[in-house]
Amino acid sequence: MPSNQGSPSDADSREAYAAYGKAGLIGMHWPQRYGGRGLDALFTFAVEEQLGYNWLPLSSYLLSVKTIGNALLQFASEEMCQIFLPQIASGDMIFCQGFSEPEAGTDLASLRTTARRDGDRYIVNGRKIWTSSAEHADWVYLAVRTGSTEARHRGLSVFLVDITTPGIVVDVHKTLGGGTLGELTLTDVSIPADQIVGEENAGWEILMGTLDFERVTSEKVGIVLRLLDDMAPLVTSPKDREILAGLRGDAQIARLHGRRATERLDARQDASAESSMAKLSIALLLQELADAAVEVLGPRALIESGPGAVLDGKLAALARAAAATTIAGGVSDIQRKNISRRRVGAAS
Repeated sequence: MPSNQGSPSDADSREAYAAYGKAGLIGMHWPQRYGGRGLDALFTFAVEEQLGYNWLPLSSYLLSVKTIGNALLQFASEEMCQIFLPQIASGDMIFCQGFSEPEAGTDLASLRTTARRDGDRYIVNGRKIWTSSAEHADWVYLAVRTGSTEARHRGLSVFLVDITTPGIVVDVHKTLGGGTLGELTLTDVSIPADQIVGEENAGWEILMGTLDFERVTSEKVGIVLRLLDDMAPLVTSPKDREILAGLRGDAQIARLHGRRATERLDARQDASAESSMAKLSIALLLQELADAAVEVLGPRALIESGPGAVLDGKLAALARAAAATTIAGGVSDIQRKNISRRRVGAAS
């Protein structure tokens, strides 16, 4: 992966994604009838950590498999699972996620992209932003409003949409972290009614369940452990070694949060708080690691290329990308609120 990528989750490659499928690394805990291997979900969790540790391009995998594939396994019909999951598992089908909008990021219930029923089809109009892997995707996992704006949570639905459908325009924007984000404009897009996930106007539970899968980012634990391993030979003072040891301990805590969330998700139990804990802990840790790298290695940690670059510029790239970790996938304040509501019992 190019060194200017701040993290494997910023990098994308159809070739790498296809290779994961060929190697049997996609959907390892999915049933064999869907192209999986029927293994334990914690096996998948451990392998994803190793994918991050080895700095492999993961954007398409994280969306198509970890997030959307797992959500389809839980929420989609048997027929839909039989059609889509084997194609994902083989590495032949890539999804992007059409959730956020210009005025509907953190408050997803305020989204304005509409789907109007027209016979056996829906006509969709709207705009989606911050859509990772859109330029590589074959399909989009699309959140739309099928009910009134007053209904908010009760008026949302989720569709699977072929991204080549007439009326969908994809624009791509480079990010500070070295990757890209897509922007989708949907104008009178006609979608077959049978491509809805679940029931009409019952999408809120599906959306929240999908985000629970997205927030268990075991691959980022692998990223932290790889950088700590690579930094260790460069550090000599006892104080600096103590800093790295503390970060390694925090990585173990983040790993345990992710493991607990994975176990609950696999058992189809409420994992909202646990997923938020996993997401929050690793997001904060990535920022702490970026700061610590400069503290223990000095300004050279911010050199991206050339003779003075440290670890092929990975630390400098991480410093750029880490700024977004407490925003992407749900801002930290929302994660804290979710944890307090679900596990502490706070009213708001």
